[in-house]
Amino acid sequence: MQINKSTLSFSRLIHVYVSMALLSLLLFFSVTGITLNHPEWFRDSKADVVERALMIDLSMIKNPPLTPQQIVNVSTAIEQKLSVSLNNTILESSQDELFFSIKRAGKNTAITLDLVSGELFFEETDYGWWALMNDLHKGRNTSVFWGWIIDITSLLCILFALSGFILAMPQRRFNRTLTVSLTVTVAMISTAIWLI
Repeated sequence: MQINKSTLSFSRLIHVYVSMALLSLLLFFSVTGITLNHPEWFRDSKADVVERALMIDLSMIKNPPLTPQQIVNVSTAIEQKLSVSLNNTILESSQDELFFSIKRAGKNTAITLDLVSGELFFEETDYGWWALMNDLHKGRNTSVFWGWIIDITSLLCILFALSGFILAMPQRRFNRTLTVSLTVTVAMISTAIWLI
């Protein structure tokens, strides 16, 4: 198949520079793809759990149920007491309890405040290094910035594949290689769907 020289030169340039940009990202997503596929490898690793029980002054609230402003005041008091940020947390409120859930990559935090007694329970579970890496791979409980990293990586992979495809087109065995590649890919996807 004939491709003009300027297209080939541009594709080669894109392919080389994109491959350099992708090197560490592809290694990261490839390794964590394998670890995600084999969670049994980490079955023996135990999560680190930190628990604390404290008392908090509830004189700022009159009587439950709490008003939105009282929830803000209580949240501020909890932040100061525990030195944590409760921004972007999941809040559940009942007549006698406030529950905050903070989810981050590889780590979960639960904070419960008993509105009757003023007891504050803090529990942070760190699932370890590989859980953090796997959550980053999936984009679970990560920042908007990390979401952009995943999107950019995907776009670079598309550019890498397309520029490699264009570079392969003039090769004599291109049609046979393309046929084999497409056949194997379709067979793998079909088998995976059939076995689900």
